[in-house]
Amino acid sequence: MPNMIPNRATRALTMVVDLVLIVLSYGLAFLLFNEQMTPKNYDAFLGILPWIIVISILFLGIYELDRLVQYDVWDIVRKLAIAVTFILLITMTVSFFFREFAMPRSVLLSAHGIAFIALLVWKSAFTKYSQLSRKGKVMFIGTEKEFEEMEDSLASFLSKSSYVRWYDKKESLAQLRTQINQFNVVFIGSELEEEKKDRLMFHAMKNKKLVYVVPKVNDMLLMNTSVTTMDDTMVMQVRPFTLSLTQLLIKRGVDIAAAVAMIVATLPVMVVTAIGIKIEDRGPVFFKQERVGKNHKPFNILKFRSMVIDAESKTGPVLAKSNDDRITKMGKFIRKTRIDELPQLINVLKGDMSLVGPRPEREFFTKQFQRENKWFNYRHAVKPGITGYAQVMGKYTTDADKKLKFDLHYIRNYSFWLDLTILMQTILVVINKAKSEGETNSTKAKTKTYPNQSSTQSN
Repeated sequence: MPNMIPNRATRALTMVVDLVLIVLSYGLAFLLFNEQMTPKNYDAFLGILPWIIVISILFLGIYELDRLVQYDVWDIVRKLAIAVTFILLITMTVSFFFREFAMPRSVLLSAHGIAFIALLVWKSAFTKYSQLSRKGKVMFIGTEKEFEEMEDSLASFLSKSSYVRWYDKKESLAQLRTQINQFNVVFIGSELEEEKKDRLMFHAMKNKKLVYVVPKVNDMLLMNTSVTTMDDTMVMQVRPFTLSLTQLLIKRGVDIAAAVAMIVATLPVMVVTAIGIKIEDRGPVFFKQERVGKNHKPFNILKFRSMVIDAESKTGPVLAKSNDDRITKMGKFIRKTRIDELPQLINVLKGDMSLVGPRPEREFFTKQFQRENKWFNYRHAVKPGITGYAQVMGKYTTDADKKLKFDLHYIRNYSFWLDLTILMQTILVVINKAKSEGETNSTKAKTKTYPNQSSTQSN
Protein backbone atom coordinates (compact mmCIF):
# COMPACT_ATOMS: atom_id res chain seq x y z
CA MET A 1 0.00 0.00 0.00
CA PRO A 2 1.49 3.38 -1.02
CA ASN A 3 1.84 6.26 1.38
CA MET A 4 -1.51 7.96 2.10
CA ILE A 5 0.22 11.34 2.39
CA PRO A 6 1.05 12.66 -1.11
CA ASN A 7 4.64 13.83 -1.50
CA ARG A 8 5.67 17.15 -3.02
CA ALA A 9 6.43 15.64 -6.42
CA THR A 10 2.93 14.13 -6.65
CA ARG A 11 1.32 17.38 -5.55
CA ALA A 12 3.41 19.38 -8.04
CA LEU A 13 2.46 17.03 -10.88
CA THR A 14 -1.19 17.25 -9.89
CA MET A 15 -1.02 21.06 -9.93
CA VAL A 16 0.65 21.06 -13.37
CA VAL A 17 -2.14 18.88 -14.79
CA ASP A 18 -4.72 21.22 -13.21
CA LEU A 19 -3.12 24.29 -14.78
CA VAL A 20 -2.87 22.63 -18.19
CA LEU A 21 -6.59 21.76 -18.05
CA ILE A 22 -7.47 25.35 -17.10
CA VAL A 23 -5.43 26.81 -19.99
CA LEU A 24 -6.91 24.25 -22.42
CA SER A 25 -10.38 25.23 -21.18
CA TYR A 26 -9.68 28.80 -22.29
CA GLY A 27 -8.49 27.47 -25.64
CA LEU A 28 -11.72 25.52 -26.09
CA ALA A 29 -13.79 28.55 -25.05
CA PHE A 30 -12.05 30.70 -27.67
CA LEU A 31 -12.80 28.02 -30.31
CA LEU A 32 -16.49 28.09 -29.37
CA PHE A 33 -16.62 31.84 -29.99
CA ASN A 34 -13.98 31.89 -32.75
CA GLU A 35 -16.09 33.84 -35.27
CA GLN A 36 -16.52 36.70 -32.79
CA MET A 37 -12.85 36.94 -31.79
CA THR A 38 -10.28 39.54 -32.95
CA PRO A 39 -6.50 39.74 -32.37
CA LYS A 40 -7.18 42.15 -29.49
CA ASN A 41 -9.15 39.45 -27.69
CA TYR A 42 -6.27 36.99 -27.88
CA ASP A 43 -3.77 39.66 -26.81
CA ALA A 44 -5.92 40.46 -23.78
CA PHE A 45 -5.93 36.77 -22.81
CA LEU A 46 -2.15 36.50 -23.12
CA GLY A 47 -1.83 39.67 -21.01
CA ILE A 48 -3.65 38.15 -18.03
CA LEU A 49 -2.55 34.52 -18.53
CA PRO A 50 0.24 34.77 -15.91
CA TRP A 51 -2.33 36.09 -13.43
CA ILE A 52 -4.74 33.26 -14.27
CA ILE A 53 -1.98 30.76 -13.44
CA VAL A 54 -1.04 32.49 -10.17
CA ILE A 55 -4.67 32.83 -9.05
CA SER A 56 -5.36 29.19 -9.94
CA ILE A 57 -2.36 27.96 -7.96
CA LEU A 58 -3.48 30.07 -4.98
CA PHE A 59 -7.03 28.72 -4.75
CA LEU A 60 -6.27 25.15 -5.80
CA GLY A 61 -3.72 25.16 -2.99
CA ILE A 62 -6.01 26.76 -0.40
CA TYR A 63 -8.68 24.11 -0.99
CA GLU A 64 -6.05 21.35 -1.09
CA LEU A 65 -7.07 20.20 -4.54
CA ASP A 66 -3.46 19.24 -5.15
CA ARG A 67 -3.46 16.65 -2.36
CA LEU A 68 -6.76 14.77 -2.60
CA VAL A 69 -6.48 11.36 -1.00
CA GLN A 70 -10.08 10.65 0.00
CA TYR A 71 -12.62 9.49 -2.54
CA ASP A 72 -15.70 11.59 -1.85
CA VAL A 73 -17.09 12.96 -5.09
CA TRP A 74 -19.28 15.53 -3.31
CA ASP A 75 -16.30 16.84 -1.37
CA ILE A 76 -14.47 17.29 -4.68
CA VAL A 77 -17.51 19.03 -6.20
CA ARG A 78 -17.79 21.46 -3.25
CA LYS A 79 -14.09 22.32 -3.27
CA LEU A 80 -13.95 22.73 -7.04
CA ALA A 81 -17.12 24.83 -7.18
CA ILE A 82 -15.75 27.31 -4.62
CA ALA A 83 -12.20 27.35 -6.04
CA VAL A 84 -13.33 27.85 -9.66
CA THR A 85 -15.78 30.57 -8.59
CA PHE A 86 -13.03 32.51 -6.78
CA ILE A 87 -10.64 32.04 -9.72
CA LEU A 88 -13.31 33.40 -12.09
CA LEU A 89 -14.21 36.43 -9.93
CA ILE A 90 -10.61 37.45 -9.25
CA THR A 91 -9.61 36.88 -12.89
CA MET A 92 -12.40 39.23 -13.94
CA THR A 93 -11.19 41.76 -11.35
CA VAL A 94 -7.61 41.48 -12.62
CA SER A 95 -8.68 41.94 -16.25
CA PHE A 96 -10.54 45.11 -15.25
CA PHE A 97 -7.69 46.38 -13.04
CA PHE A 98 -5.12 45.95 -15.84
CA ARG A 99 -7.61 47.43 -18.32
CA GLU A 100 -7.72 44.31 -20.46
CA PHE A 101 -11.25 45.21 -21.56
CA ALA A 102 -10.89 43.16 -24.75
CA MET A 103 -11.01 39.95 -22.70
CA PRO A 104 -14.49 38.63 -23.56
CA ARG A 105 -16.73 37.88 -20.57
CA SER A 106 -18.36 35.08 -22.61
CA VAL A 107 -14.97 33.36 -22.88
CA LEU A 108 -14.27 33.83 -19.17
CA LEU A 109 -17.58 32.28 -18.13
CA SER A 110 -17.38 29.43 -20.65
CA ALA A 111 -13.74 28.65 -19.85
CA HIS A 112 -14.41 28.30 -16.14
CA GLY A 113 -17.48 26.16 -16.78
CA ILE A 114 -15.40 23.86 -18.99
CA ALA A 115 -12.56 23.91 -16.45
CA PHE A 116 -14.91 22.83 -13.66
CA ILE A 117 -16.09 19.80 -15.66
CA ALA A 118 -12.57 18.87 -16.81
CA LEU A 119 -11.09 19.20 -13.33
CA LEU A 120 -13.95 17.23 -11.79
CA VAL A 121 -13.48 14.32 -14.19
CA TRP A 122 -9.69 14.34 -13.78
CA LYS A 123 -9.73 14.60 -9.99
CA SER A 124 -12.46 12.00 -9.56
CA ALA A 125 -10.43 9.58 -11.67
CA PHE A 126 -7.21 10.48 -9.83
CA THR A 127 -8.67 10.00 -6.35
CA LYS A 128 -10.39 6.76 -7.39
CA TYR A 129 -7.05 5.44 -8.69
CA SER A 130 -5.34 6.57 -5.47
CA GLN A 131 -7.95 4.74 -3.43
CA LEU A 132 -7.55 1.53 -5.45
CA SER A 133 -3.76 1.76 -5.15
CA ARG A 134 -4.12 1.80 -1.36
CA LYS A 135 -5.45 -1.77 -1.39
CA GLY A 136 -3.70 -3.80 1.27
CA LYS A 137 -3.73 -5.16 4.81
CA VAL A 138 -4.03 -2.66 7.65
CA MET A 139 -3.39 -3.29 11.34
CA PHE A 140 -4.70 -0.98 14.05
CA ILE A 141 -3.16 -1.35 17.52
CA GLY A 142 -5.00 0.43 20.29
CA THR A 143 -8.23 0.47 22.24
CA GLU A 144 -11.47 -0.69 20.65
CA LYS A 145 -12.99 2.74 21.33
CA GLU A 146 -10.24 4.56 19.45
CA PHE A 147 -10.50 2.12 16.54
CA GLU A 148 -14.25 2.71 16.27
CA GLU A 149 -13.68 6.47 16.31
CA MET A 150 -11.22 6.16 13.41
CA GLU A 151 -13.16 3.53 11.49
CA ASP A 152 -14.98 5.94 9.18
CA SER A 153 -11.72 7.77 8.43
CA LEU A 154 -9.99 4.51 7.56
CA ALA A 155 -12.91 3.57 5.32
CA SER A 156 -12.58 6.82 3.35
CA PHE A 157 -8.86 6.20 2.77
CA LEU A 158 -8.97 2.51 1.88
CA SER A 159 -10.45 0.59 -1.02
CA LYS A 160 -13.43 -1.69 -0.34
CA SER A 161 -11.30 -4.78 -0.80
CA SER A 162 -8.81 -3.74 1.87
CA TYR A 163 -8.28 -5.94 4.89
CA VAL A 164 -8.50 -4.12 8.25
CA ARG A 165 -8.02 -5.68 11.66
CA TRP A 166 -7.98 -4.29 15.18
CA TYR A 167 -5.58 -5.57 17.81
CA ASP A 168 -5.96 -4.69 21.46
CA LYS A 169 -3.10 -2.67 22.94
CA LYS A 170 -3.11 -5.10 25.89
CA GLU A 171 -1.80 -7.95 23.76
CA SER A 172 1.78 -8.90 24.45
CA LEU A 173 4.63 -7.25 22.58
CA ALA A 174 5.71 -10.60 21.17
CA GLN A 175 2.24 -11.33 19.76
CA LEU A 176 1.93 -7.88 18.18
CA ARG A 177 5.37 -8.02 16.58
CA THR A 178 4.52 -11.40 15.07
CA GLN A 179 1.24 -10.06 13.64
CA ILE A 180 2.89 -6.93 12.16
CA ASN A 181 4.69 -9.08 9.56
CA GLN A 182 1.33 -9.98 7.98
CA PHE A 183 0.29 -6.37 7.29
CA ASN A 184 1.31 -3.58 4.90
CA VAL A 185 0.38 -0.64 7.13
CA VAL A 186 0.35 -0.25 10.90
CA PHE A 187 -1.71 2.34 12.80
CA ILE A 188 -0.63 2.87 16.42
CA GLY A 189 -3.22 4.43 18.73
CA SER A 190 -2.52 7.24 21.17
CA GLU A 191 -2.99 5.21 24.36
CA LEU A 192 -0.12 2.76 23.99
CA GLU A 193 2.66 2.90 26.57
CA GLU A 194 5.69 4.80 25.22
CA GLU A 195 8.11 1.88 25.53
CA LYS A 196 5.73 -0.51 23.79
CA LYS A 197 5.02 2.07 21.07
CA ASP A 198 8.75 2.60 20.44
CA ARG A 199 9.43 -1.13 20.16
CA LEU A 200 6.50 -1.68 17.76
CA MET A 201 7.56 1.28 15.60
CA PHE A 202 11.15 0.00 15.46
CA HIS A 203 10.00 -3.50 14.48
CA ALA A 204 7.56 -2.21 11.84
CA MET A 205 10.12 0.12 10.24
CA LYS A 206 12.77 -2.61 10.32
CA ASN A 207 10.39 -4.76 8.27
CA LYS A 208 9.66 -1.86 5.88
CA LYS A 209 6.05 -1.31 6.99
CA LEU A 210 4.36 2.08 6.78
CA VAL A 211 3.55 3.36 10.28
CA TYR A 212 0.99 5.99 11.28
CA VAL A 213 0.87 7.18 14.88
CA VAL A 214 -2.09 8.93 16.52
CA PRO A 215 -0.40 11.63 18.65
CA LYS A 216 -1.11 12.47 22.24
CA VAL A 217 -1.69 16.11 23.10
CA ASN A 218 1.73 16.43 24.75
CA ASP A 219 3.32 15.29 21.47
CA MET A 220 2.24 18.67 20.08
CA LEU A 221 4.86 20.33 22.30
CA LEU A 222 7.65 19.00 20.09
CA MET A 223 6.12 20.19 16.83
CA ASN A 224 7.95 22.93 14.92
CA THR A 225 10.84 22.97 17.39
CA SER A 226 14.35 24.33 16.83
CA VAL A 227 17.33 22.00 17.12
CA THR A 228 20.74 23.13 18.35
CA THR A 229 23.69 21.68 20.27
CA MET A 230 25.27 22.19 23.65
CA ASP A 231 28.83 21.02 23.22
CA ASP A 232 28.33 17.55 21.71
CA THR A 233 24.72 17.12 22.86
CA MET A 234 21.72 17.81 20.60
CA VAL A 235 18.92 19.75 22.30
CA MET A 236 15.48 20.81 21.12
CA GLN A 237 14.05 24.19 22.04
CA VAL A 238 10.42 23.83 23.11
CA ARG A 239 8.79 27.24 22.80
CA PRO A 240 5.72 28.34 24.80
CA PHE A 241 2.37 28.26 23.04
CA THR A 242 2.12 31.94 22.19
CA LEU A 243 2.56 34.40 19.32
CA SER A 244 5.36 36.93 18.90
CA LEU A 245 4.70 40.68 19.14
CA THR A 246 5.03 41.02 15.35
CA GLN A 247 2.54 38.20 14.78
CA LEU A 248 0.10 39.76 17.27
CA LEU A 249 0.29 43.17 15.54
CA ILE A 250 -0.25 41.68 12.07
CA LYS A 251 -3.11 39.53 13.30
CA ARG A 252 -4.82 42.45 15.03
CA GLY A 253 -4.48 44.70 11.97
CA VAL A 254 -5.98 42.04 9.71
CA ASP A 255 -8.79 41.40 12.22
CA ILE A 256 -9.87 45.05 12.30
CA ALA A 257 -9.73 45.56 8.53
CA ALA A 258 -11.47 42.28 7.71
CA ALA A 259 -14.14 42.67 10.43
CA VAL A 260 -15.13 46.13 9.17
CA ALA A 261 -15.32 44.88 5.57
CA MET A 262 -17.35 41.80 6.55
CA ILE A 263 -19.80 43.81 8.66
CA VAL A 264 -20.46 46.12 5.71
CA ALA A 265 -20.80 43.18 3.28
CA THR A 266 -23.10 41.10 5.50
CA LEU A 267 -25.21 43.93 6.93
CA PRO A 268 -28.27 43.11 4.71
CA VAL A 269 -28.09 39.45 5.80
CA MET A 270 -27.89 40.44 9.47
CA VAL A 271 -30.88 42.79 9.15
CA VAL A 272 -33.04 40.08 7.51
CA THR A 273 -31.93 37.56 10.16
CA ALA A 274 -32.84 39.93 12.99
CA ILE A 275 -36.30 40.49 11.50
CA GLY A 276 -36.83 36.72 11.07
CA ILE A 277 -35.89 35.95 14.69
CA LYS A 278 -38.16 38.71 15.99
CA ILE A 279 -41.13 37.59 13.90
CA GLU A 280 -40.87 33.92 14.98
CA ASP A 281 -41.31 34.29 18.76
CA ARG A 282 -41.09 38.04 19.55
CA GLY A 283 -38.02 37.31 21.71
CA PRO A 284 -34.66 39.07 21.79
CA VAL A 285 -32.63 39.05 18.56
CA PHE A 286 -29.22 38.66 20.15
CA PHE A 287 -27.88 36.16 22.64
CA LYS A 288 -25.12 37.06 25.07
CA GLN A 289 -23.15 34.50 27.00
CA GLU A 290 -19.99 34.69 29.08
CA ARG A 291 -17.06 32.81 27.54
CA VAL A 292 -13.42 32.34 28.50
CA GLY A 293 -11.00 34.36 26.37
CA LYS A 294 -7.26 34.91 26.13
CA ASN A 295 -5.41 34.32 29.41
CA HIS A 296 -8.71 33.08 30.92
CA LYS A 297 -10.21 36.59 30.79
CA PRO A 298 -14.03 36.34 30.60
CA PHE A 299 -16.01 38.23 27.97
CA ASN A 300 -19.55 38.26 26.62
CA ILE A 301 -19.87 36.61 23.24
CA LEU A 302 -22.56 37.98 20.94
CA LYS A 303 -24.60 35.74 18.63
CA PHE A 304 -27.97 35.71 16.92
CA ARG A 305 -30.36 33.78 19.16
CA SER A 306 -31.02 30.32 17.72
CA MET A 307 -32.75 28.68 20.71
CA VAL A 308 -35.95 29.29 22.61
CA ILE A 309 -35.85 31.90 25.37
CA ASP A 310 -34.25 30.60 28.60
CA ALA A 311 -33.22 27.36 26.85
CA GLU A 312 -31.12 26.15 29.81
CA SER A 313 -33.40 27.23 32.63
CA LYS A 314 -34.31 23.58 33.33
CA THR A 315 -31.38 21.63 31.92
CA GLY A 316 -28.42 23.76 32.98
CA PRO A 317 -25.31 24.01 30.78
CA VAL A 318 -25.46 21.30 28.09
CA LEU A 319 -24.01 20.96 24.57
CA ALA A 320 -26.38 21.27 21.62
CA LYS A 321 -27.49 17.97 20.07
CA SER A 322 -28.76 16.95 16.64
CA ASN A 323 -32.53 17.56 16.42
CA ASP A 324 -32.36 19.55 19.67
CA ASP A 325 -35.96 20.64 20.41
CA ARG A 326 -34.66 23.85 22.02
CA ILE A 327 -33.53 25.17 18.62
CA THR A 328 -36.07 27.36 16.82
CA LYS A 329 -36.98 27.01 13.14
CA MET A 330 -35.03 30.15 12.31
CA GLY A 331 -32.26 28.88 14.58
CA LYS A 332 -31.83 25.67 12.58
CA PHE A 333 -31.25 27.66 9.41
CA ILE A 334 -28.83 30.22 10.85
CA ARG A 335 -26.85 27.46 12.62
CA LYS A 336 -26.44 25.44 9.42
CA THR A 337 -25.34 28.50 7.47
CA ARG A 338 -23.27 29.92 10.40
CA ILE A 339 -25.19 33.19 10.16
CA ASP A 340 -25.68 33.04 13.95
CA GLU A 341 -21.93 33.71 14.32
CA LEU A 342 -21.92 37.03 12.40
CA PRO A 343 -22.48 39.34 15.43
CA GLN A 344 -19.14 38.05 16.77
CA LEU A 345 -17.52 40.43 14.28
CA ILE A 346 -18.34 43.08 16.91
CA ASN A 347 -16.40 41.00 19.46
CA VAL A 348 -13.48 41.03 17.01
CA LEU A 349 -13.58 44.84 16.71
CA LYS A 350 -13.68 45.16 20.51
CA GLY A 351 -10.59 42.96 20.78
CA ASP A 352 -12.19 40.11 22.71
CA MET A 353 -11.88 37.73 19.78
CA SER A 354 -9.97 37.20 16.53
CA LEU A 355 -11.31 36.04 13.18
CA VAL A 356 -9.30 32.81 13.53
CA GLY A 357 -8.45 31.00 16.74
CA PRO A 358 -9.68 28.30 19.13
CA ARG A 359 -13.43 28.51 19.69
CA PRO A 360 -14.26 30.12 23.09
CA GLU A 361 -15.81 27.81 25.68
CA ARG A 362 -17.98 28.54 28.68
CA GLU A 363 -16.27 28.45 32.08
CA PHE A 364 -18.34 25.39 33.08
CA PHE A 365 -17.00 23.32 30.18
CA THR A 366 -13.51 24.85 30.38
CA LYS A 367 -13.09 23.61 33.96
CA GLN A 368 -14.45 20.21 32.95
CA PHE A 369 -12.07 19.87 30.00
CA GLN A 370 -9.09 21.03 32.08
CA ARG A 371 -9.81 18.33 34.66
CA GLU A 372 -9.81 15.77 31.86
CA ASN A 373 -6.74 17.13 30.04
CA LYS A 374 -4.08 19.29 31.70
CA TRP A 375 -2.96 20.69 28.33
CA PHE A 376 -6.34 22.34 27.67
CA ASN A 377 -5.08 25.46 29.46
CA TYR A 378 -2.66 26.26 26.59
CA ARG A 379 -5.41 27.01 24.08
CA HIS A 380 -6.07 30.22 26.04
CA ALA A 381 -2.64 31.57 25.07
CA VAL A 382 -4.28 33.34 22.09
CA LYS A 383 -7.56 35.10 21.47
CA PRO A 384 -10.49 32.81 20.63
CA GLY A 385 -11.79 32.94 17.08
CA ILE A 386 -15.02 32.97 15.11
CA THR A 387 -13.59 30.08 13.13
CA GLY A 388 -10.55 27.92 13.72
CA TYR A 389 -8.38 25.05 12.58
CA ALA A 390 -10.43 22.58 14.64
CA GLN A 391 -13.62 23.81 12.95
CA VAL A 392 -12.38 23.30 9.37
CA MET A 393 -10.55 20.04 10.06
CA GLY A 394 -13.08 18.47 12.41
CA LYS A 395 -16.82 18.54 12.93
CA TYR A 396 -19.18 20.11 15.44
CA THR A 397 -19.29 16.72 17.21
CA THR A 398 -15.50 16.21 17.30
CA ASP A 399 -14.55 15.65 20.96
CA ALA A 400 -12.62 18.22 22.98
CA ASP A 401 -9.38 16.21 23.06
CA LYS A 402 -9.19 15.99 19.26
CA LYS A 403 -10.10 19.65 18.84
CA LEU A 404 -7.39 20.57 21.34
CA LYS A 405 -4.75 18.91 19.14
CA PHE A 406 -5.87 21.02 16.17
CA ASP A 407 -5.90 24.19 18.31
CA LEU A 408 -2.38 23.61 19.63
CA HIS A 409 -1.18 22.82 16.10
CA TYR A 410 -2.65 26.14 14.95
CA ILE A 411 -0.96 28.14 17.72
CA ARG A 412 2.38 26.43 17.14
CA ASN A 413 2.25 26.92 13.36
CA TYR A 414 0.49 30.30 13.14
CA SER A 415 1.04 32.38 10.01
CA PHE A 416 -0.94 34.87 7.97
CA TRP A 417 -1.20 32.23 5.22
CA LEU A 418 -2.65 29.68 7.68
CA ASP A 419 -5.27 32.21 8.82
CA LEU A 420 -6.19 32.96 5.20
CA THR A 421 -6.47 29.26 4.40
CA ILE A 422 -8.72 28.62 7.42
CA LEU A 423 -10.97 31.56 6.52
CA MET A 424 -11.36 30.32 2.93
CA GLN A 425 -11.95 26.72 4.03
CA THR A 426 -14.64 27.90 6.44
CA ILE A 427 -16.84 28.33 3.37
CA LEU A 428 -16.69 24.55 2.90
CA VAL A 429 -17.81 24.08 6.51
CA VAL A 430 -20.83 26.32 5.91
CA ILE A 431 -22.06 24.34 2.89
CA ASN A 432 -21.27 20.91 4.37
CA LYS A 433 -24.18 19.78 6.55
CA ALA A 434 -22.15 17.09 8.35
CA LYS A 435 -19.80 19.76 9.72
CA SER A 436 -22.52 21.76 11.47
CA GLU A 437 -24.60 19.04 13.11
CA GLY A 438 -24.77 19.02 16.89
CA GLU A 439 -23.77 16.28 19.26
CA THR A 440 -25.56 13.03 18.46
CA ASN A 441 -27.73 11.35 21.01
CA SER A 442 -26.07 8.02 20.46
CA THR A 443 -22.77 7.51 22.22
CA LYS A 444 -21.87 4.30 20.46
CA ALA A 445 -19.76 4.62 17.32
CA LYS A 446 -21.02 3.05 14.12
CA THR A 447 -19.10 0.05 12.90
CA LYS A 448 -18.50 -0.53 9.21
CA THR A 449 -17.63 -3.93 7.83
CA TYR A 450 -14.54 -4.76 5.83
CA PRO A 451 -13.59 -8.10 4.34
CA ASN A 452 -12.17 -10.32 7.11
CA GLN A 453 -12.37 -7.47 9.62
CA SER A 454 -12.28 -8.39 13.30
CA SER A 455 -13.95 -6.12 15.84
CA THR A 456 -12.74 -8.22 18.74
CA GLN A 457 -9.31 -9.21 19.96
CA SER A 458 -7.53 -11.48 17.51
CA ASN A 459 -4.63 -13.80 18.31
